[in-house]
Amino acid sequence: MINKYIHIYNRRNCLLAFFCASIGFIPSFIVSLIYDVIPKDTLIAFAPFVIAAICVAIASLYTIRFKKMIKMQEQLYGVQFNDDNVIRLEATLYLSQDWLIRAGISSIYKSHIKSINSKLVHGKGGSSNKVTIKTVDNKKYIIWCLSSSNVNKIRKWKNNNTD
Repeated sequence: MINKYIHIYNRRNCLLAFFCASIGFIPSFIVSLIYDVIPKDTLIAFAPFVIAAICVAIASLYTIRFKKMIKMQEQLYGVQFNDDNVIRLEATLYLSQDWLIRAGISSIYKSHIKSINSKLVHGKGGSSNKVTIKTVDNKKYIIWCLSSSNVNKIRKWKNNNTD
């Protein structure tokens, strides 16, 4: 079940990396075909894909922490990670009956959450909610939510059926 969320995280990263690499590849490939400035410049046009692959590989290292985080909470609370009654809030943000899941990055058991604070942040691209989750071991996790209603869903989820 953990692998499902790792797959979602990796798929999103691969698609984003491929999109960004394509933006760099297409113009440089066209130019390399039209103007033959240096030998093998057509091969150089493929460099964005190599860089994208390296970025995806580095980003996948977060999944190690994701697995460790779940294992630690399973042992601490004597529970098993599950996605019962899961709802998708945003691209990689999910709420199950007992877990707040940020696919591939973090997963926090409901009883492990001490407090949830949010702040509306206005930027050039629009507004977003910076949600700070403090756990019982005094660690802080930041989650960005585009919608204020998703922040309210997280708060309501935490306040309902607490152990």
